[in-house]
Amino acid sequence: MSVNRYLPAARTIAQAFPGILAQLGLKPFISRFVLTETEQGNAWLFVVLEVGPLQHPEDYTAESVSHYLSTALRGLPVVISDSYGLRYAVLLSSVN
Repeated sequence: MSVNRYLPAARTIAQAFPGILAQLGLKPFISRFVLTETEQGNAWLFVVLEVGPLQHPEDYTAESVSHYLSTALRGLPVVISDSYGLRYAVLLSSVN
């Protein structure tokens, strides 16, 4: 499979993401977007953030934030990871 078929959706999400976070009062520096596809064919868009300790990282990882993001992205699943820096992962494909 080619991840390229998800490029239009990834671009739309990338353009909308800063505004969605701003609606929550969050203003992170988004360092990059990474579109990838797993061996199982699932396409993920990773939104990599730079959030300093003075920006209250816990504000970005609250369950309500992932729920709000998912709702704003028309029900696409959103997962938060903060193990090696903060990132959101948006599942663009259906779960296999």
